[in-house]
Amino acid sequence: MTTPPPGDAADEAYPLSLDEYARYGRQMMMDEWGLPGQLKLKAARVAVIGAGGLGCPLLQYLAGAGVGTITIFDHDTVSASNLHRQVLHTTERVGMNKALSACVALAALNPHVNLAPRPEPILPSTALAQLAGHDLVVDCTDRPFTRYLANDAAVRLQLPLVSGAAIAGSGQWAVYGGVLDAAAGTRRACYRCLWPRVVGDPGSCADNGVWGPVTGLVGTAMASEVIKILIGKADAQPLLHLLHLGGSPLVRSVRMRGPSAKCVACGPAAEITDDLDAVGYDAFCGGDAVDESTGLVAGGGLAELLSPQLVLVDTRPPTEFGICALPHSTNIPLQTILATPDAVPPAQDILFICRRGNDSQIAAARLRTARPDARVRDVRGGLTAWSRDVDAKFPVY
Repeated sequence: MTTPPPGDAADEAYPLSLDEYARYGRQMMMDEWGLPGQLKLKAARVAVIGAGGLGCPLLQYLAGAGVGTITIFDHDTVSASNLHRQVLHTTERVGMNKALSACVALAALNPHVNLAPRPEPILPSTALAQLAGHDLVVDCTDRPFTRYLANDAAVRLQLPLVSGAAIAGSGQWAVYGGVLDAAAGTRRACYRCLWPRVVGDPGSCADNGVWGPVTGLVGTAMASEVIKILIGKADAQPLLHLLHLGGSPLVRSVRMRGPSAKCVACGPAAEITDDLDAVGYDAFCGGDAVDESTGLVAGGGLAELLSPQLVLVDTRPPTEFGICALPHSTNIPLQTILATPDAVPPAQDILFICRRGNDSQIAAARLRTARPDARVRDVRGGLTAWSRDVDAKFPVY
């Protein structure tokens, strides 16, 4: 936690310190903001889940604007692959917990903000207790599991949720849940009202890549939504904002429909209660994916990759294959294998490999169906496992 600098406290005549008046003057002088808006920010408590690509720009602007207390949840550590977009972290802090690293940067930016780093995940068993006591929840993660959990917890706590996503050259953000108009008794739709189920494989930045500026644009826009809510200037009409890099217009905003009467989280016959453990997020969000850190499938061995009798098929997209590849491997993308299994050369011993072990498992399953007599295996952990266990000089990206 950070505290105001010594000797810089406010007095009864002026509710902000002299440094705060100077620091926030350019925003307070706007008619829609003023001193009342700044005092609302100073009293606010915001919970931010994720200090990554979206969380970094959002946190930077929330702290810069003077949000009084910011709790940051993130159990991950900073890696070199984060730095092209996660702008609060530095090369020197690679390996440090992201929540703690973000607080180092934010404390240097604004010593008047109370920072509460929480290097822990948001879990169904603890989410309500973790998020209680805040005025607003912000989801800056890229996992459907966490996105739905954050929504359900916010609904139970009757808090608005600002949620965003960014992948490749696209992004989106919106405000969900919470009271829209207290006088009229209206509220916003929650996340489940619009997306009651996970559709397809949303992927992640780790799997699909992302433009750094896209996370910056979305994260900054999310910060604007948070500030508007806190100072009492939230949009009267809930909007879903869609960003496409290179699109015209760059951002398209569409009206969101109202709460769904069939919603299992916020509807009249809601099925989700305070017992969030009973929801089953792993199964709902497809959390039974391959464990990407456990090495090879049974019966395989990394040394066998060197066998000249083995047909080694790399299932990554051509662009990734061009970054780095194992000697004697053949690049056949997963989508090609799924559509045309005969694209895989005829052989009795075939081993699939990909970046981290998911796509290769899917490819192997497809080929086993097409060639039941062949010996078909896949590398669990993929090229990441190869770099970790066999060749430490092999690039990991």
